Amino acid sequence: MKKHISSKTLLIGTLLVFFSFACTDLTENVPSEITQLESEEEFISTLGEAYSILSGWGGHGGLLSLHEISTDVAAIPVKGQDWDDAGIWVDTHRHNTRVDHGPTNGVWTFLFSGVNATSRLITQFETLIEEGATDPELAEPFIAEMQVMRAFYYYWLLDTFGNVPIIEDFATVPANPSNNADFQQGRTELFEFIERSVLENIDAISDNPSGSYGRIHKYAAHFLLAKLYLNHEVYLDGENPQYWELAQEQLDEIIDSGEFDLELNYNAIFATENSNSSETIFAIPYDEVFLEGHQIHHMTLHYDQQAQFDFQDQPWNGYTTLAEFYNSFDDDDVRKERFFEGDQFSLDGELLIDNEGGGRPVSFTPEIPSLRMTSSEPLYRTAGVRFGKFEYAIGATPHLNNDFPVFRYSDVILMKAEVLYRQGNAGTGQMYLNMITDRANAPELTINEENLLAERGRELYMELWRRNDLIRFDRYGDAWWEKSESDDFRKVFPIPRDQLDANSNLNQNPGWSGL
Repeated sequence: MKKHISSKTLLIGTLLVFFSFACTDLTENVPSEITQLESEEEFISTLGEAYSILSGWGGHGGLLSLHEISTDVAAIPVKGQDWDDAGIWVDTHRHNTRVDHGPTNGVWTFLFSGVNATSRLITQFETLIEEGATDPELAEPFIAEMQVMRAFYYYWLLDTFGNVPIIEDFATVPANPSNNADFQQGRTELFEFIERSVLENIDAISDNPSGSYGRIHKYAAHFLLAKLYLNHEVYLDGENPQYWELAQEQLDEIIDSGEFDLELNYNAIFATENSNSSETIFAIPYDEVFLEGHQIHHMTLHYDQQAQFDFQDQPWNGYTTLAEFYNSFDDDDVRKERFFEGDQFSLDGELLIDNEGGGRPVSFTPEIPSLRMTSSEPLYRTAGVRFGKFEYAIGATPHLNNDFPVFRYSDVILMKAEVLYRQGNAGTGQMYLNMITDRANAPELTINEENLLAERGRELYMELWRRNDLIRFDRYGDAWWEKSESDDFRKVFPIPRDQLDANSNLNQNPGWSGL
Protein backbone atom coordinates (compact mmCIF):
# COMPACT_ATOMS: atom_id res chain seq x y z
CA MET A 1 0.00 0.00 0.00
CA LYS A 2 1.39 3.40 -0.98
CA LYS A 3 2.12 5.94 1.72
CA HIS A 4 1.37 9.55 0.84
CA ILE A 5 1.17 11.38 4.17
CA SER A 6 4.47 13.26 3.85
CA SER A 7 3.59 14.34 0.32
CA LYS A 8 0.23 15.61 1.52
CA THR A 9 1.95 17.66 4.21
CA LEU A 10 4.27 19.17 1.60
CA LEU A 11 1.37 20.03 -0.69
CA ILE A 12 -0.65 21.64 2.09
CA GLY A 13 2.34 23.83 2.83
CA THR A 14 2.37 24.84 -0.83
CA LEU A 15 -1.36 25.57 -0.85
CA LEU A 16 -1.01 27.96 2.08
CA VAL A 17 0.73 30.39 -0.25
CA PHE A 18 -2.22 30.61 -2.64
CA PHE A 19 -5.32 29.72 -0.63
CA SER A 20 -7.76 31.81 -2.69
CA PHE A 21 -9.75 31.52 -5.91
CA ALA A 22 -8.19 33.09 -8.99
CA CYS A 23 -10.25 35.74 -10.73
CA THR A 24 -11.78 34.81 -14.07
CA ASP A 25 -10.56 38.01 -15.70
CA LEU A 26 -8.09 36.40 -18.08
CA THR A 27 -6.12 39.62 -18.53
CA GLU A 28 -5.56 40.23 -14.82
CA ASN A 29 -2.04 41.07 -13.72
CA VAL A 30 -0.23 38.42 -11.70
CA PRO A 31 -0.40 39.48 -8.01
CA SER A 32 3.18 38.47 -7.18
CA GLU A 33 5.67 38.31 -10.04
CA ILE A 34 8.09 35.37 -9.97
CA THR A 35 11.57 36.58 -10.86
CA GLN A 36 13.71 33.45 -10.47
CA LEU A 37 13.28 29.74 -9.75
CA GLU A 38 16.33 27.59 -9.09
CA SER A 39 15.09 24.30 -7.63
CA GLU A 40 12.24 21.78 -7.76
CA GLU A 41 11.15 22.92 -4.30
CA GLU A 42 10.85 26.51 -5.49
CA PHE A 43 8.79 25.44 -8.51
CA ILE A 44 6.51 23.29 -6.34
CA SER A 45 5.97 26.23 -4.00
CA THR A 46 4.42 28.20 -6.89
CA LEU A 47 1.91 25.50 -7.89
CA GLY A 48 -0.52 26.06 -5.05
CA GLU A 49 -2.31 28.69 -7.11
CA ALA A 50 -3.42 26.02 -9.58
CA TYR A 51 -4.51 23.47 -6.96
CA SER A 52 -5.97 25.51 -4.09
CA ILE A 53 -8.92 26.39 -6.33
CA LEU A 54 -10.07 22.78 -5.91
CA SER A 55 -11.00 23.51 -2.30
CA GLY A 56 -14.47 24.24 -3.68
CA TRP A 57 -14.81 20.72 -5.10
CA GLY A 58 -16.50 19.00 -2.14
CA GLY A 59 -18.68 21.80 -0.81
CA HIS A 60 -22.22 23.02 -1.33
CA GLY A 61 -23.28 25.04 -4.33
CA GLY A 62 -20.52 24.08 -6.74
CA LEU A 63 -19.56 21.38 -9.21
CA LEU A 64 -20.54 18.50 -6.91
CA SER A 65 -23.99 19.98 -6.32
CA LEU A 66 -24.62 20.65 -9.99
CA HIS A 67 -23.46 17.22 -11.17
CA GLU A 68 -25.15 15.12 -8.45
CA ILE A 69 -28.39 16.98 -7.70
CA SER A 70 -29.26 16.87 -11.40
CA THR A 71 -29.27 13.05 -11.32
CA ASP A 72 -31.31 10.13 -10.00
CA VAL A 73 -28.97 9.76 -7.01
CA ALA A 74 -29.45 12.94 -4.99
CA ALA A 75 -31.79 15.80 -4.22
CA ILE A 76 -32.15 18.70 -1.79
CA PRO A 77 -35.82 18.66 -0.79
CA VAL A 78 -37.33 21.88 0.54
CA LYS A 79 -38.15 21.29 4.21
CA GLY A 80 -40.72 23.81 5.35
CA GLN A 81 -38.84 27.12 5.44
CA ASP A 82 -35.46 25.48 4.89
CA TRP A 83 -33.65 24.93 1.60
CA ASP A 84 -36.09 26.76 -0.65
CA ASP A 85 -33.29 28.98 -2.02
CA ALA A 86 -35.65 30.47 -4.59
CA GLY A 87 -36.18 27.00 -6.04
CA ILE A 88 -32.69 26.61 -7.51
CA TRP A 89 -32.13 23.05 -6.21
CA VAL A 90 -35.65 21.90 -7.06
CA ASP A 91 -35.06 23.24 -10.57
CA THR A 92 -31.65 21.54 -10.75
CA HIS A 93 -33.11 18.15 -9.91
CA ARG A 94 -36.05 18.56 -12.28
CA HIS A 95 -33.85 19.85 -15.14
CA ASN A 96 -35.69 23.16 -15.09
CA THR A 97 -32.64 25.38 -14.69
CA ARG A 98 -32.46 28.66 -16.60
CA VAL A 99 -29.60 30.80 -17.84
CA ASP A 100 -29.71 32.93 -14.67
CA HIS A 101 -29.18 29.84 -12.45
CA GLY A 102 -26.72 30.99 -9.78
CA PRO A 103 -24.88 27.70 -9.16
CA THR A 104 -24.23 27.31 -12.89
CA ASN A 105 -22.56 30.71 -12.98
CA GLY A 106 -20.52 29.75 -9.90
CA VAL A 107 -19.29 26.58 -11.59
CA TRP A 108 -18.31 28.50 -14.73
CA THR A 109 -16.31 30.92 -12.57
CA PHE A 110 -14.78 28.09 -10.55
CA LEU A 111 -13.54 26.19 -13.59
CA PHE A 112 -12.25 29.23 -15.45
CA SER A 113 -10.41 30.23 -12.28
CA GLY A 114 -8.46 27.00 -12.76
CA VAL A 115 -7.84 27.78 -16.43
CA ASN A 116 -6.68 31.25 -15.42
CA ALA A 117 -4.30 30.04 -12.73
CA THR A 118 -2.69 27.29 -14.80
CA SER A 119 -2.37 29.53 -17.85
CA ARG A 120 -0.64 32.26 -15.86
CA LEU A 121 1.82 29.80 -14.40
CA ILE A 122 2.62 28.37 -17.83
CA THR A 123 3.31 31.89 -19.10
CA GLN A 124 5.40 32.77 -16.05
CA PHE A 125 7.55 29.65 -16.33
CA GLU A 126 8.06 30.15 -20.06
CA THR A 127 9.02 33.79 -19.46
CA LEU A 128 11.61 32.75 -16.87
CA ILE A 129 13.19 30.44 -19.44
CA GLU A 130 13.28 33.23 -22.03
CA GLU A 131 14.90 35.59 -19.53
CA GLY A 132 17.47 33.03 -18.42
CA ALA A 133 16.07 33.07 -14.89
CA THR A 134 15.62 29.31 -14.68
CA ASP A 135 17.00 26.13 -16.21
CA PRO A 136 14.75 24.91 -19.08
CA GLU A 137 15.24 21.27 -18.06
CA LEU A 138 14.11 22.15 -14.54
CA ALA A 139 11.10 24.15 -15.70
CA GLU A 140 9.75 21.92 -18.45
CA PRO A 141 8.19 19.21 -16.21
CA PHE A 142 6.27 21.89 -14.32
CA ILE A 143 5.12 23.58 -17.52
CA ALA A 144 3.93 20.16 -18.68
CA GLU A 145 2.15 19.58 -15.35
CA MET A 146 0.29 22.88 -15.70
CA GLN A 147 -0.63 22.05 -19.30
CA VAL A 148 -2.25 18.81 -18.13
CA MET A 149 -3.84 20.47 -15.12
CA ARG A 150 -5.34 23.09 -17.43
CA ALA A 151 -6.68 20.21 -19.55
CA PHE A 152 -8.28 18.85 -16.34
CA TYR A 153 -10.19 22.08 -15.81
CA TYR A 154 -11.14 22.15 -19.49
CA TYR A 155 -12.40 18.58 -19.30
CA TRP A 156 -14.97 19.65 -16.72
CA LEU A 157 -15.85 22.70 -18.82
CA LEU A 158 -16.37 20.40 -21.81
CA ASP A 159 -18.51 18.02 -19.78
CA THR A 160 -20.55 20.75 -18.09
CA PHE A 161 -20.94 23.42 -20.78
CA GLY A 162 -19.80 21.80 -24.01
CA ASN A 163 -18.59 24.85 -25.94
CA VAL A 164 -16.37 27.39 -24.20
CA PRO A 165 -13.47 29.69 -25.13
CA ILE A 166 -10.10 27.96 -25.44
CA ILE A 167 -7.14 29.79 -23.91
CA GLU A 168 -3.82 28.51 -25.30
CA ASP A 169 -1.60 31.58 -25.00
CA PHE A 170 -2.24 33.52 -21.82
CA ALA A 171 0.08 36.34 -22.88
CA THR A 172 -2.07 37.28 -25.88
CA VAL A 173 -5.59 36.27 -24.80
CA PRO A 174 -8.20 39.00 -25.43
CA ALA A 175 -10.16 40.39 -22.52
CA ASN A 176 -13.39 38.84 -23.85
CA PRO A 177 -12.53 35.61 -25.68
CA SER A 178 -15.19 33.99 -27.85
CA ASN A 179 -16.35 30.42 -28.16
CA ASN A 180 -17.24 28.82 -31.46
CA ALA A 181 -20.55 29.92 -32.95
CA ASP A 182 -21.06 26.31 -34.06
CA PHE A 183 -21.77 24.42 -30.84
CA GLN A 184 -20.66 20.98 -32.03
CA GLN A 185 -17.58 22.29 -33.78
CA GLY A 186 -16.67 24.17 -30.62
CA ARG A 187 -17.08 21.04 -28.55
CA THR A 188 -14.97 19.06 -31.03
CA GLU A 189 -12.23 21.68 -30.89
CA LEU A 190 -12.23 21.51 -27.10
CA PHE A 191 -12.05 17.70 -27.16
CA GLU A 192 -9.04 17.89 -29.46
CA PHE A 193 -7.40 20.61 -27.36
CA ILE A 194 -7.70 18.53 -24.19
CA GLU A 195 -6.40 15.44 -25.96
CA ARG A 196 -3.44 17.32 -27.46
CA SER A 197 -2.59 19.04 -24.18
CA VAL A 198 -2.32 15.71 -22.38
CA LEU A 199 -0.60 13.70 -25.11
CA GLU A 200 2.07 16.34 -25.69
CA ASN A 201 2.93 16.57 -22.00
CA ILE A 202 2.25 13.19 -20.41
CA ASP A 203 5.79 11.89 -20.79
CA ALA A 204 7.29 15.02 -19.23
CA ILE A 205 5.38 14.95 -15.93
CA SER A 206 6.10 12.89 -12.84
CA ASP A 207 5.52 9.14 -12.97
CA ASN A 208 5.73 8.95 -9.17
CA PRO A 209 2.18 9.24 -7.81
CA SER A 210 3.33 8.87 -4.22
CA GLY A 211 5.71 11.82 -4.56
CA SER A 212 3.09 13.89 -6.40
CA TYR A 213 0.15 13.32 -4.08
CA GLY A 214 -2.57 15.90 -4.64
CA ARG A 215 -0.97 16.93 -7.94
CA ILE A 216 -1.39 15.78 -11.53
CA HIS A 217 1.04 13.00 -12.48
CA LYS A 218 1.40 10.57 -15.37
CA TYR A 219 -1.29 8.11 -14.25
CA ALA A 220 -3.78 10.85 -13.46
CA ALA A 221 -3.17 12.08 -17.01
CA HIS A 222 -3.91 8.59 -18.37
CA PHE A 223 -7.11 8.57 -16.31
CA LEU A 224 -8.14 11.93 -17.78
CA LEU A 225 -7.59 10.68 -21.32
CA ALA A 226 -9.55 7.51 -20.55
CA LYS A 227 -12.52 9.61 -19.45
CA LEU A 228 -12.26 11.76 -22.55
CA TYR A 229 -12.22 8.74 -24.86
CA LEU A 230 -14.89 6.87 -22.89
CA ASN A 231 -17.31 9.75 -23.46
CA HIS A 232 -16.27 10.46 -27.06
CA GLU A 233 -19.71 9.61 -28.43
CA VAL A 234 -21.18 12.42 -26.32
CA TYR A 235 -18.49 15.00 -26.97
CA LEU A 236 -17.98 14.26 -30.68
CA ASP A 237 -21.64 13.47 -31.43
CA GLY A 238 -21.11 9.97 -32.78
CA GLU A 239 -19.49 6.64 -31.95
CA ASN A 240 -16.02 5.84 -33.25
CA PRO A 241 -14.74 2.38 -32.21
CA GLN A 242 -11.12 3.54 -32.18
CA TYR A 243 -11.83 5.56 -29.05
CA TRP A 244 -12.83 2.44 -27.11
CA GLU A 245 -9.40 1.05 -27.99
CA LEU A 246 -7.71 4.30 -26.99
CA ALA A 247 -9.58 4.34 -23.69
CA GLN A 248 -8.46 0.78 -22.99
CA GLU A 249 -4.83 1.72 -23.70
CA GLN A 250 -4.99 4.49 -21.13
CA LEU A 251 -6.59 2.23 -18.54
CA ASP A 252 -4.00 -0.48 -19.14
CA GLU A 253 -1.22 2.03 -18.46
CA ILE A 254 -2.71 2.57 -15.00
CA ILE A 255 -3.47 -1.09 -14.30
CA ASP A 256 -0.10 -2.36 -15.54
CA SER A 257 1.84 0.25 -13.56
CA GLY A 258 1.30 -1.66 -10.30
CA GLU A 259 1.01 1.67 -8.50
CA PHE A 260 -2.63 1.21 -7.46
CA ASP A 261 -4.88 -1.51 -6.13
CA LEU A 262 -8.42 -1.99 -4.85
CA GLU A 263 -8.73 -1.52 -1.13
CA LEU A 264 -9.81 -4.73 0.61
CA ASN A 265 -11.91 -2.58 2.94
CA TYR A 266 -14.23 -0.24 1.02
CA ASN A 267 -14.52 2.10 4.00
CA ALA A 268 -10.77 2.78 4.02
CA ILE A 269 -11.10 4.76 0.79
CA PHE A 270 -13.17 7.42 2.54
CA ALA A 271 -11.76 7.33 6.07
CA THR A 272 -10.73 10.49 7.88
CA GLU A 273 -7.09 9.49 7.40
CA ASN A 274 -7.30 8.28 3.81
CA SER A 275 -4.23 9.86 2.22
CA ASN A 276 -2.50 6.46 2.16
CA SER A 277 -5.24 4.67 0.20
CA SER A 278 -3.94 2.33 -2.48
CA GLU A 279 -6.97 3.25 -4.56
CA THR A 280 -6.45 7.00 -4.89
CA ILE A 281 -5.01 8.21 -8.18
CA PHE A 282 -5.68 11.94 -7.80
CA ALA A 283 -7.11 13.50 -4.66
CA ILE A 284 -7.87 16.87 -3.11
CA PRO A 285 -5.94 16.89 0.21
CA TYR A 286 -8.56 18.50 2.40
CA ASP A 287 -7.56 19.74 5.83
CA GLU A 288 -9.78 21.35 8.48
CA VAL A 289 -7.27 24.18 8.94
CA PHE A 290 -5.21 24.56 5.79
CA LEU A 291 -7.53 23.46 2.98
CA GLU A 292 -11.14 23.90 4.03
CA GLY A 293 -14.15 23.08 1.90
CA HIS A 294 -15.08 19.42 2.37
CA GLN A 295 -18.50 19.81 4.03
CA ILE A 296 -20.61 16.83 3.01
CA HIS A 297 -21.35 15.99 6.67
CA HIS A 298 -22.98 19.39 7.17
CA MET A 299 -24.65 19.31 3.77
CA THR A 300 -26.54 16.04 4.42
CA LEU A 301 -27.00 15.30 8.14
CA HIS A 302 -29.96 16.41 10.27
CA TYR A 303 -29.49 19.37 12.59
CA ASP A 304 -29.73 17.15 15.69
CA GLN A 305 -27.04 14.79 14.48
CA GLN A 306 -24.58 17.28 15.89
CA ALA A 307 -25.05 15.27 19.10
CA GLN A 308 -24.37 12.01 17.24
CA PHE A 309 -20.85 13.11 16.34
CA ASP A 310 -20.18 15.96 18.77
CA PHE A 311 -19.69 18.23 15.77
CA GLN A 312 -18.45 21.71 16.57
CA ASP A 313 -21.32 23.21 14.53
CA GLN A 314 -24.82 22.09 13.59
CA PRO A 315 -25.39 20.31 10.25
CA TRP A 316 -27.76 21.80 7.67
CA ASN A 317 -30.23 18.93 6.98
CA GLY A 318 -30.07 19.20 3.21
CA TYR A 319 -28.89 16.52 0.80
CA THR A 320 -30.65 13.16 0.61
CA THR A 321 -30.49 10.19 -1.69
CA LEU A 322 -33.56 8.91 -3.51
CA ALA A 323 -35.48 5.84 -2.41
CA GLU A 324 -35.05 4.00 -5.72
CA PHE A 325 -31.29 4.47 -5.64
CA TYR A 326 -30.95 3.47 -1.99
CA ASN A 327 -33.13 0.40 -2.54
CA SER A 328 -30.97 -0.66 -5.48
CA PHE A 329 -28.28 -1.83 -3.04
CA ASP A 330 -28.49 -5.42 -1.87
CA ASP A 331 -28.88 -5.64 1.91
CA ASP A 332 -25.51 -7.43 2.20
CA ASP A 333 -23.70 -4.84 0.09
CA VAL A 334 -21.14 -3.17 2.38
CA ARG A 335 -21.68 0.11 0.53
CA LYS A 336 -25.27 0.25 1.80
CA GLU A 337 -23.88 0.62 5.30
CA ARG A 338 -22.50 4.01 4.29
CA PHE A 339 -25.94 5.65 4.50
CA PHE A 340 -27.95 6.92 7.47
CA GLU A 341 -31.35 5.22 7.50
CA GLY A 342 -33.77 4.66 10.38
CA ASP A 343 -33.37 5.82 13.99
CA GLN A 344 -30.37 7.97 14.88
CA PHE A 345 -28.74 8.14 18.31
CA SER A 346 -26.52 10.50 20.24
CA LEU A 347 -22.99 9.55 21.27
CA ASP A 348 -24.29 8.31 24.62
CA GLY A 349 -26.93 6.09 22.96
CA GLU A 350 -30.01 8.26 23.41
CA LEU A 351 -32.56 8.35 20.60
CA LEU A 352 -32.34 11.73 18.88
CA ILE A 353 -35.55 13.76 19.03
CA ASP A 354 -36.32 16.56 16.60
CA ASN A 355 -37.96 18.96 19.05
CA GLU A 356 -38.38 21.69 16.46
CA GLY A 357 -40.00 19.16 14.13
CA GLY A 358 -42.88 18.28 16.43
CA GLY A 359 -40.93 16.09 18.84
CA ARG A 360 -40.58 13.24 16.38
CA PRO A 361 -37.57 10.91 16.51
CA VAL A 362 -34.78 11.59 14.04
CA SER A 363 -35.51 8.55 11.91
CA PHE A 364 -34.74 8.69 8.21
CA THR A 365 -37.07 7.06 5.70
CA PRO A 366 -36.08 6.21 2.11
CA GLU A 367 -39.32 7.66 0.79
CA ILE A 368 -39.62 11.44 0.43
CA PRO A 369 -43.15 12.91 0.12
CA SER A 370 -42.08 15.57 -2.38
CA LEU A 371 -39.33 17.98 -3.30
CA ARG A 372 -41.35 20.72 -1.64
CA MET A 373 -42.41 19.46 1.77
CA THR A 374 -44.38 21.55 4.25
CA SER A 375 -44.75 21.38 8.02
CA SER A 376 -48.09 19.63 7.50
CA GLU A 377 -46.22 16.57 6.20
CA PRO A 378 -45.12 14.59 9.27
CA LEU A 379 -41.82 13.39 7.80
CA TYR A 380 -40.80 16.63 6.19
CA ARG A 381 -37.60 17.08 8.25
CA THR A 382 -36.44 13.46 8.32
CA ALA A 383 -37.52 12.16 4.92
CA GLY A 384 -34.72 10.83 2.77
CA VAL A 385 -31.75 8.62 3.58
CA ARG A 386 -28.60 10.66 4.24
CA PHE A 387 -25.12 10.24 2.80
CA GLY A 388 -22.34 8.73 4.91
CA LYS A 389 -19.88 7.66 2.24
CA PHE A 390 -17.07 9.56 3.93
CA GLU A 391 -16.23 8.89 7.56
CA TYR A 392 -17.45 11.68 9.84
CA ALA A 393 -14.96 12.12 12.64
CA ILE A 394 -16.16 12.62 16.20
CA GLY A 395 -15.74 16.29 17.10
CA ALA A 396 -15.29 17.38 13.46
CA THR A 397 -15.31 21.03 12.52
CA PRO A 398 -17.49 22.21 9.61
CA HIS A 399 -14.60 21.12 7.36
CA LEU A 400 -13.56 17.47 7.10
CA ASN A 401 -9.98 16.19 6.95
CA ASN A 402 -10.93 13.38 4.54
CA ASP A 403 -9.19 13.72 1.19
CA PHE A 404 -11.57 13.63 -1.79
CA PRO A 405 -10.60 10.97 -4.37
CA VAL A 406 -11.26 12.74 -7.67
CA PHE A 407 -9.77 9.83 -9.67
CA ARG A 408 -9.71 6.38 -8.10
CA TYR A 409 -8.78 2.88 -9.09
CA SER A 410 -12.19 1.22 -8.80
CA ASP A 411 -13.38 3.62 -11.50
CA VAL A 412 -10.50 2.38 -13.65
CA ILE A 413 -11.71 -1.20 -13.15
CA LEU A 414 -15.29 -0.29 -14.02
CA MET A 415 -14.18 1.65 -17.10
CA LYS A 416 -12.11 -1.35 -18.18
CA ALA A 417 -15.18 -3.57 -17.83
CA GLU A 418 -17.20 -1.14 -19.93
CA VAL A 419 -14.71 -0.65 -22.78
CA LEU A 420 -14.21 -4.41 -23.05
CA TYR A 421 -17.97 -4.93 -23.19
CA ARG A 422 -18.38 -2.21 -25.82
CA GLN A 423 -15.71 -3.90 -27.95
CA GLY A 424 -17.51 -7.24 -27.82
CA ASN A 425 -15.36 -8.83 -25.12
CA ALA A 426 -18.06 -9.37 -22.50
CA GLY A 427 -16.29 -12.36 -20.96
CA THR A 428 -13.21 -10.47 -19.83
CA GLY A 429 -15.33 -7.42 -19.03
CA GLN A 430 -17.37 -9.61 -16.69
CA MET A 431 -14.20 -10.48 -14.78
CA TYR A 432 -13.49 -6.79 -14.11
CA LEU A 433 -17.08 -6.07 -13.11
CA ASN A 434 -16.92 -8.97 -10.67
CA MET A 435 -13.90 -7.41 -8.97
CA ILE A 436 -16.10 -4.52 -7.85
CA THR A 437 -19.16 -6.51 -6.80
CA ASP A 438 -17.00 -9.08 -4.98
CA ARG A 439 -15.28 -6.38 -2.94
CA ALA A 440 -18.68 -4.91 -2.06
CA ASN A 441 -20.11 -8.32 -1.09
CA ALA A 442 -22.82 -7.64 -3.67
CA PRO A 443 -24.54 -10.11 -6.00
CA GLU A 444 -22.75 -10.92 -9.24
CA LEU A 445 -24.23 -9.05 -12.20
CA THR A 446 -24.40 -10.17 -15.81
CA ILE A 447 -22.50 -7.54 -17.77
CA ASN A 448 -24.76 -5.37 -19.92
CA GLU A 449 -25.42 -1.64 -20.24
CA GLU A 450 -28.10 -1.55 -17.55
CA ASN A 451 -25.94 -3.33 -14.97
CA LEU A 452 -22.80 -1.36 -15.83
CA LEU A 453 -24.63 1.91 -15.30
CA ALA A 454 -26.27 0.70 -12.10
CA GLU A 455 -23.02 -0.61 -10.63
CA ARG A 456 -21.16 2.58 -11.50
CA GLY A 457 -23.87 4.43 -9.58
CA ARG A 458 -23.55 2.25 -6.50
CA GLU A 459 -19.76 2.46 -6.50
CA LEU A 460 -19.20 6.09 -7.46
CA TYR A 461 -22.23 8.03 -6.19
CA MET A 462 -21.46 11.55 -4.92
CA GLU A 463 -18.07 11.51 -6.64
CA LEU A 464 -19.28 13.69 -9.56
CA TRP A 465 -19.54 10.92 -12.17
CA ARG A 466 -23.27 10.12 -12.12
CA ARG A 467 -24.37 12.87 -14.52
CA ASN A 468 -21.47 11.99 -16.82
CA ASP A 469 -22.50 8.33 -16.79
CA LEU A 470 -26.21 8.96 -17.33
CA ILE A 471 -25.45 11.06 -20.39
CA ARG A 472 -23.06 8.46 -21.85
CA PHE A 473 -25.66 5.71 -21.39
CA ASP A 474 -28.36 8.04 -22.82
CA ARG A 475 -30.40 8.00 -19.61
CA TYR A 476 -30.01 11.61 -18.44
CA GLY A 477 -33.26 12.69 -20.07
CA ASP A 478 -35.27 9.88 -18.46
CA ALA A 479 -38.04 10.53 -15.97
CA TRP A 480 -37.31 9.70 -12.33
CA TRP A 481 -38.65 10.76 -8.96
CA GLU A 482 -40.01 14.31 -9.22
CA LYS A 483 -38.54 14.72 -12.70
CA SER A 484 -40.27 14.42 -16.08
CA GLU A 485 -38.45 13.49 -19.27
CA SER A 486 -36.11 16.32 -20.24
CA ASP A 487 -34.89 17.63 -23.58
CA ASP A 488 -31.53 16.64 -25.06
CA PHE A 489 -30.23 20.21 -25.03
CA ARG A 490 -30.12 19.98 -21.23
CA LYS A 491 -27.27 17.48 -21.45
CA VAL A 492 -25.10 20.57 -21.15
CA PHE A 493 -25.78 23.50 -18.88
CA PRO A 494 -26.30 26.97 -20.35
CA ILE A 495 -23.62 29.58 -20.57
CA PRO A 496 -24.71 31.71 -17.60
CA ARG A 497 -26.44 35.01 -18.18
CA ASP A 498 -23.82 36.85 -16.12
CA GLN A 499 -21.12 35.62 -18.50
CA LEU A 500 -23.14 36.55 -21.60
CA ASP A 501 -23.75 40.02 -20.18
CA ALA A 502 -20.06 40.47 -19.43
CA ASN A 503 -18.79 39.09 -22.76
CA SER A 504 -20.77 39.79 -25.92
CA ASN A 505 -18.48 37.43 -27.86
CA LEU A 506 -19.96 34.36 -26.22
CA ASN A 507 -22.54 32.27 -28.09
CA GLN A 508 -25.25 30.54 -26.06
CA ASN A 509 -25.61 26.77 -26.26
CA PRO A 510 -28.47 25.48 -28.47
CA GLY A 511 -31.88 25.32 -26.83
CA TRP A 512 -31.06 27.71 -24.00
CA SER A 513 -31.81 31.03 -25.68
CA GLY A 514 -34.78 32.74 -24.08
CA LEU A 515 -34.76 30.56 -20.94
